[in-house]
Amino acid sequence: MKFTATTLTPVSYRYLPENFAITDPEAVKERYQTLVTRKPADTKELMTIMEEAAELHKALEDEMSWRYVRMTIHADDESHADAYNQFYSEVYAATETARFDLERLFYDSAFRSSLDPAKYAHLEKIIANNIELYREDNIPLKVQESELANKYGAIMGGLSAEFDGKECTMAKLNAILKDPDRPKREAAWRLRFDLLSSVQDKLETLFDELKALRIQIAQNAGMDNYRDYMHRQKGRFSYTPEDLYRFHDAVEKVVVPFVSGLHARRKRVLGLDVLRPWDTAVDLDGRVLHPFQTTEEFIDKTLQVLDKVDPAYAEQLAMMNNTGLLDLENRKGKAPGGYNTGIRKLASSFIFMNHVNLHNDVVTLLHEAGHAMHSAALRDIALDYYCDTPSEVAELASMSMELLSIDYWDTFYPDAADLKKAKRDQLEGTLSFLPWCMIVDAFQHWLYLHPDHTPGERGTAYAEIYRRFYPSIDWSGSEDKLHSGWMMQLHIFEVPFYYIEYGMAQLGALSVYYNYRQNRDQALRRYQDFLNLGYTKPVDELYRTAGINFDFSEDRIRELVDFVRSELEALDSM
Repeated sequence: MKFTATTLTPVSYRYLPENFAITDPEAVKERYQTLVTRKPADTKELMTIMEEAAELHKALEDEMSWRYVRMTIHADDESHADAYNQFYSEVYAATETARFDLERLFYDSAFRSSLDPAKYAHLEKIIANNIELYREDNIPLKVQESELANKYGAIMGGLSAEFDGKECTMAKLNAILKDPDRPKREAAWRLRFDLLSSVQDKLETLFDELKALRIQIAQNAGMDNYRDYMHRQKGRFSYTPEDLYRFHDAVEKVVVPFVSGLHARRKRVLGLDVLRPWDTAVDLDGRVLHPFQTTEEFIDKTLQVLDKVDPAYAEQLAMMNNTGLLDLENRKGKAPGGYNTGIRKLASSFIFMNHVNLHNDVVTLLHEAGHAMHSAALRDIALDYYCDTPSEVAELASMSMELLSIDYWDTFYPDAADLKKAKRDQLEGTLSFLPWCMIVDAFQHWLYLHPDHTPGERGTAYAEIYRRFYPSIDWSGSEDKLHSGWMMQLHIFEVPFYYIEYGMAQLGALSVYYNYRQNRDQALRRYQDFLNLGYTKPVDELYRTAGINFDFSEDRIRELVDFVRSELEALDSM
């Protein structure tokens, strides 16, 4: 596809010099010090100080993002991890005291009471929460935590083994779980766990070190436990930890029976007496979807899909591609998984993933494209606080894009049977994901509410939680592997308590899609209105802007399960 613009246009900062030495600790410190010692004469000057500080912080975040990108692209080269850790400890983390002083300057200012509450009440709430949690003693601990967490990607990214005469990464072995040959699937599944077992002691030790640091951080902040600390640190103003337990219960009551029904059907179609963990991904009709052959084709078809949703979305991704902001292929030496990290200077983001030419790759890129469109929508928001969207908001943007694009997947699947299969997998997947989301969240609650646990006890706890949400999968004879399965979830190591947001956003995305089915143009308009707001409003207000409610109650989940059932029935009648 051809687009008028070829590359992204950088944002013009009003205050930060174009050639500012963002990697120079002294230059950064001096600029912060200049801002902190200013005495605002009125509300306008107070907000000017905050906007100048925001540009500096955006530049720091960009440098962090680029170093993270290089570290994950070259996970087998420790020099990139060293460079990331060095910048984080010597520059980024070293600014936390000055950033706190700026927040205190804002919060203590006599001019704050004159600010327009419609624009700044949410900013005041964010900053007040930051002030209450800030402890200078935690700065070096967070540096240590970051350095430790980065070891996870290096450990997992270096794992590979020979399978069927080819060297396979963990991601490629996972792709084999869709193969119709059951013994082959089982062999690949067992090899993945053999690889995990080879580094299990390292990962157990790594997590124990992370846990100890995190508990100390929470104690320093005067919190009873790390779970409650993270709830506050993430600014979860719209719900409580107890609400999350009710979310877990609602999924168990409403979604688990739906998923168990899918598993029962899977057993019947595959002719199995029991469903084993290597049987959960294989295509029931023996059709393995291969939506593209090359990365170039992958990108081109994704652009065609986005163009049908909104031409501006395709234009944005095309410019990202031309600006070198996509790294999509799976290869040895890359960190596992996928992510989207914001690049504020370009009002965009970098998309990292490990495609293996399967349907899930299409969903992943469209998901990350949703994040990218969110980043683009924040171009004119001056305050960095309003650009740093919490995950409940960020993931609504990305998961909604998956469903908003579903009607145009014929670009990848011109064959009607393939298209029907892709849509069915997506719709079933929106609900099938929820039990796994609850497992990851419930397990993290357990980890930090039982801080003195042993590695053996946490493996047992994980297995019990897993069985609660996946009672229809039989792990007989492989209980040791079940006990270690949590180690494949990078969030537990790298970004603790970041996962339940996927469940909230998945329900929100289904609600957006329900609205889309009623009125396409209105749903798309409200989705864009939501993107444009960034984090200028609380989470529940942002969801209302998108035309939906921030609601993960049992009644709402039941309504959405019924909606998905109706969509699947409509597919079956085609």
